[in-house]
Amino acid sequence: MLLAACGSAAHSATAASRTGRAPVAVSLWESHNGGPVGAAMTALVDRFDASHPSVHVTIVVTKASKKLLAAIPSGTAPVLAEISHYDGQLVKAGALVSWNPFMQGSATVSSGNFAPAVWKNGEVNGQHYRLQADVKLSQVLYNEALFRQAGITSAPKTWAQLASDAAAVKAKDPGVIPVGWKDSSAHILPAFMSDGGTLLQGGNSVGKAVAFDTPAGTASFSYFRSLYAAGELQIHHGTTLREDFGAGKMAMIDGTSAGYAKALAAVGGKFAVGAFVEPAGSTGHAANIVQGLGFVLPTGHTHAQDEAAWTFVQWWFASAQQVYWAEHTGFAPETRAGIAAMPASFLAGHPGAVATIAAVSSPYSVPRPVSDSYKEVQAALDAAWFDAVTGKDTVQGALATLQQQGDKYMSGASQL
Repeated sequence: MLLAACGSAAHSATAASRTGRAPVAVSLWESHNGGPVGAAMTALVDRFDASHPSVHVTIVVTKASKKLLAAIPSGTAPVLAEISHYDGQLVKAGALVSWNPFMQGSATVSSGNFAPAVWKNGEVNGQHYRLQADVKLSQVLYNEALFRQAGITSAPKTWAQLASDAAAVKAKDPGVIPVGWKDSSAHILPAFMSDGGTLLQGGNSVGKAVAFDTPAGTASFSYFRSLYAAGELQIHHGTTLREDFGAGKMAMIDGTSAGYAKALAAVGGKFAVGAFVEPAGSTGHAANIVQGLGFVLPTGHTHAQDEAAWTFVQWWFASAQQVYWAEHTGFAPETRAGIAAMPASFLAGHPGAVATIAAVSSPYSVPRPVSDSYKEVQAALDAAWFDAVTGKDTVQGALATLQQQGDKYMSGASQL
């Protein structure tokens, strides 16, 4: 599916007549196939093309993360691509150009301007191969009417308060499911980290072994098991959670920053939807994982094409584009300047954006590891958490198995 900017042919002709040469063509592979996110992406590309006569960007909607490695040796790779956080395989294959030389002297694309976890997302051995283009973090959405009905006057700040609120909702209306949750790593790990857990030994983005069979693992797995045993928790996929939430059957569901708009659509104005960041655990602070697509520069193109791609990327991270992107998609701004530029009038009516910005600004939000092996660790985590929470296995049994599997995967074993 090709999404060229409106009037792209006329624009290219005009640009060529003004500069005496045709603009440098930049094909952009990205995965936003429609909806508000796709519309926002297309609108921003249109704006860029209209204001940069020497460069013309064309969007190609495709699964760039899956197709890029095979496209490079065949000479069919795009100039620019958006891929998911698993870029380790591409880096090992020498398939990506580092952004570091381009970033020299840039005040916009810099560690001082980017949110800390965003800056580290896609960095390998000090080299930035992927610059995060959309930022998703976990958050909890809640039905404000059900909260009021249960006598809850503010969103919970701790996991203990969330459990207390869940019990209050159930006591007021036994037909309501207090909490809905996804059994996926991005939604499991914030509670684990808020209790002192780390994704990998030696830190959240380095090391060669996992660290799940720990007090933090026991505390976080046991917490959700208790909710489930009390009939206060159901586990579903995101679509089902939003459908039940929109029907008034669930009081709280976990989601992501971009999922807030989807929840509003499911609710259809029947009640107000609140949002809060993942609560604090025994450490006294909340934690979160930064995930999402990011811009990469595949090898095999001319210096002029690489420079043209950089022109677009640097423009993308300027405050005006960051604000537009956040307002129209629900993703958090990637930069401190973009966060500061968010209009107070917009934030006042968008609690999902407020929660997202708080999470991305937190020093306790970390990037998801880029190691290829960690994909398999996450699959094992999802299964172990589900088995422990639903009673198919004991908490300690599930954690012991997860620890063993995770260490094998990080040492090079694979089941894929």
